[in-house]
Amino acid sequence: MPTKISTLKISRSGLKLFLECPRCFWLDVHHKIKRPPGYPFTLSIAVDYLVKLEFDGYREKGTLPPVLKKFGIKDAHLYAGEHLSEWRNNFKGVAHYNEDLNVILYGAVDDILEYSDESLAVIDYKSSGAREITIYDDYQKQMDVYNYILKQKGYQTYPEAYFVFYKVIKEGETAFNNALKFTEEVRAVKVNTEWVGPTLEKAVETARSDTPPDPGIGGKNGHCDHCHYVKLSSQFPMPGDLNE
Repeated sequence: MPTKISTLKISRSGLKLFLECPRCFWLDVHHKIKRPPGYPFTLSIAVDYLVKLEFDGYREKGTLPPVLKKFGIKDAHLYAGEHLSEWRNNFKGVAHYNEDLNVILYGAVDDILEYSDESLAVIDYKSSGAREITIYDDYQKQMDVYNYILKQKGYQTYPEAYFVFYKVIKEGETAFNNALKFTEEVRAVKVNTEWVGPTLEKAVETARSDTPPDPGIGGKNGHCDHCHYVKLSSQFPMPGDLNE
């Protein structure tokens, strides 16, 4: 990032981009050149919205949602702190300002559990049409980052975080009939925040560099599909006006 801009803001997804490809991350920070967006998961967003309304209803009653009770969660309640609304806001989220790095790291959570010892456990809703539930590495890192931020803000965090999966039932169904049925299941993951701080330092160093990283040094096996595409496409200049 140009030196005249002092404070960086890096989102959870921005840190994910850095891990995937430092060059793509640098281009985004410096020149607002973003990767081509994928299809919006509007159905998943709608499910998240409705689940939040459902969980908020239980929050007002002071009881746990049945799906969490069934999983065996005890000695906890849905967090009702004054900051929850902000933490769930996609444009604000739960955020921490690192004074040494002069950077703000932030990300929006779906929900929070608070245990009797005041430790907080992050909840994330996931909806899927897949046959089997898969906790991808990005899901794990998502929880790690949220917990890292909460710790940096001075909150005690629970050793586990929870995914509430809503999986579309297709077996045995004969028609849509303007309705989708879901199974609901909770999966817990052990939180690991040790990698977040060092990765954030590297991301800030990259962002403040005036020189872009070499293409294709990040991503799976050191390969970035986006950098590879740009490199190949530059070898074939486009002819004049294609509309002629």
